[in-house]
Amino acid sequence: MNKNKWSLFFLCFASYCFSQKLYFKKIEFGNPEFENKLLLLNKELIKNYKEKDSLKYHDNYFRFQMLDKDYSGALKTIYKIRNAYKQSYPYYSKIIGIQFELYSLVKNSTKTADIEPVYENILRERYNQLPIQSRYLIPDSFKFKKDFNKNEVIKILSDSIKNDSISLKNAVLLCRNYNTYITIEKTFSIAECILKKLDKEDILAKDSIIIKTQKGNEIALYYVFNKSVKQPSILHFSGYSLNGDYYNYNSKINANRGYNIVNASSRGIYASNDQIIPFEFEINDVNEVIEWITKQPWSNGKIGMIGGSYDGFSQWAATKRLHPALKTIVPSASVGFGIDFPMYNNCFSPYMLRWLSYVKKETDYKLFNDEKEWLSVYNSYYKNGIAFNKLDSLYGVKNPIFQEWLKHPSFDRFWQSKIPYKKDFSKINIPVLTFTGYYDADQRGAMYYFNEHHKYNKNAEHYLVMGPFGHAGVVSGVDENYKGYAIDPVANIDIEDISYQWFDYILKGSKKPEFLKGKVNFQIMGANEWQSAKSIDELSSGKLKLFFNKTKLQESKPEPGFIAQKIDFFNREDTLKSLDSEKILDTIIDKSFIKYKLIFESDVFDKPVEIIGNFTGELIASINKKDMDITMEFYEKLSTGQYLKLAHDYFARASYAKDNTKRNLLKPFVKESIPIHNTFSTGRRIQKGSKLIVVLGIRKSADAQINYGTGKDVSTETIADAKEPLDIKWYTDSYIEVALLKK
Repeated sequence: MNKNKWSLFFLCFASYCFSQKLYFKKIEFGNPEFENKLLLLNKELIKNYKEKDSLKYHDNYFRFQMLDKDYSGALKTIYKIRNAYKQSYPYYSKIIGIQFELYSLVKNSTKTADIEPVYENILRERYNQLPIQSRYLIPDSFKFKKDFNKNEVIKILSDSIKNDSISLKNAVLLCRNYNTYITIEKTFSIAECILKKLDKEDILAKDSIIIKTQKGNEIALYYVFNKSVKQPSILHFSGYSLNGDYYNYNSKINANRGYNIVNASSRGIYASNDQIIPFEFEINDVNEVIEWITKQPWSNGKIGMIGGSYDGFSQWAATKRLHPALKTIVPSASVGFGIDFPMYNNCFSPYMLRWLSYVKKETDYKLFNDEKEWLSVYNSYYKNGIAFNKLDSLYGVKNPIFQEWLKHPSFDRFWQSKIPYKKDFSKINIPVLTFTGYYDADQRGAMYYFNEHHKYNKNAEHYLVMGPFGHAGVVSGVDENYKGYAIDPVANIDIEDISYQWFDYILKGSKKPEFLKGKVNFQIMGANEWQSAKSIDELSSGKLKLFFNKTKLQESKPEPGFIAQKIDFFNREDTLKSLDSEKILDTIIDKSFIKYKLIFESDVFDKPVEIIGNFTGELIASINKKDMDITMEFYEKLSTGQYLKLAHDYFARASYAKDNTKRNLLKPFVKESIPIHNTFSTGRRIQKGSKLIVVLGIRKSADAQINYGTGKDVSTETIADAKEPLDIKWYTDSYIEVALLKK
């Protein structure tokens, strides 16, 4: 469960519209009579408070019971709340309101003023009764500051009492906040000290360790483990700041699985004082950390790696010069540097500058998430029609990394040197488990590593798991409802748990995770099932091939002809309204810049059809320029009229479609063949009564690098290069195809 859901349990109070008034004379907080008067008000609440929602009722009522010194009653009410959540959140539910539970247990056990020894005994007893997953959530319950509740009490006393009366709503708020204030004041400092002792007894954690590389550079890390015996180590190597959180939940849980957990950051990040250059040094630096781990007294010499996005890239970078101690990697949503970021199919995007802005010594998440700021930058670039390589100047800070990346629009040696390339894969003889998703922006990076590994190493023990997940879902935990689409129940997998079952299999000799039925595992959306096989090809039983004809997708090849399209690059009225308003399941096709796109639809399917893998095909086109950036989106139009996006959007630069290492410009007014490949994979049971929809267009928007078609370096083109509109003829022998699932 993610951190946002945690707010359910600390325990929120909704606004109630009670008109009832209770007698209460205005009095200052700190007045010797204040508490006595408040307790009389609290007794009135116990008599008069009602609430239709039982959870909200209990959430407030146990606090009234505590103030009334009915601690046994308060405990019973707290346990009722926990019981309501035990199915949905089994580990969190066990500690809901634990700060109030502990105080109530203590008050039931002693009348003495010095409660610390009793509190420690009770906390230790409760701690030892809990599963590990619940234990390490407890500290979050004690992070609240009493000043907040004190100030709320003072504010209510000042603003909400008129004519010697207080509304029922404000009386509830007053008693809630005062009870929390008392609980914090009496117990939190005690609890924090005891929890630190318990942590030290359970685990060993060391923070801000600096490793010096052979060339004198600095890499910062922290590590966590729970035993002083030699055991395998799991390395997580990130491009983001560690923030000193060495007591983080996942590290402690995974240490209790019997592993040393080592978390390292790229040089220049966190406690390292080196220069930050993302993606530049991981080949050497990850292996320096691995070498350091092997020399520690707690290491048994066996190391696995885990992590997603940039941290998935780090694992693959390490395999380019594989250290003998690295026994397996489990990359998720792995960035393919130069494959899908900072360019995808040789097209750059403004997002690359946004990403660079928050990769700092202390990761700047606030700036990264500032939608207003980035909408302004993107839209200014678009409206003004400046060159893409001036984007950082528009932002206000010249970025040398941004400029260096733009010098390499081909997948050249610059990118190839940072990740395994061609024959490098033949030397990667360790088992690999890859996770990615149909809506993961880094799926094509993950698939680059998967496909190339199998291409160059026929004995590769490389497993793949793919389902209806977005990027964050693959990295941080699957979303049950992703952008309006409720995933099938079987798709709701625990990626972290499967990963550690894999580590047990490789590093400890346990059995292979039961979930992995084959080397490739696809969740078939709409069928509520996983399909597994030895290879992607083994899942296929042929292909569905559809030709473009006017507004139709059809299985028979049409009569010769073409569909005309005109793109006016001068028109800049349609700026971005949001950075991400996309829905996977919606009543309309993606609203953004739809007028630059053509919509093609198939006939209605008269029976369910299951598709698997990625869309491929060939576009036959002629244009009046030398280049263009193509976009394609794939949907199922349901019989209800809704549109289900089948995979992440595809786009590609036509001049690189045949070879991403070398630009081959199109010849104006000449019929050209443009292969469609490197699209995003999917797995879906197309429903009876549905249609397949393909949206074809040209990349022209505020969140895109705009290719004006002059043949010059696209990063240097400006709106002055637009001159005349782009005229396209899409010929009717163009087609797309997708594999059909073998049963």
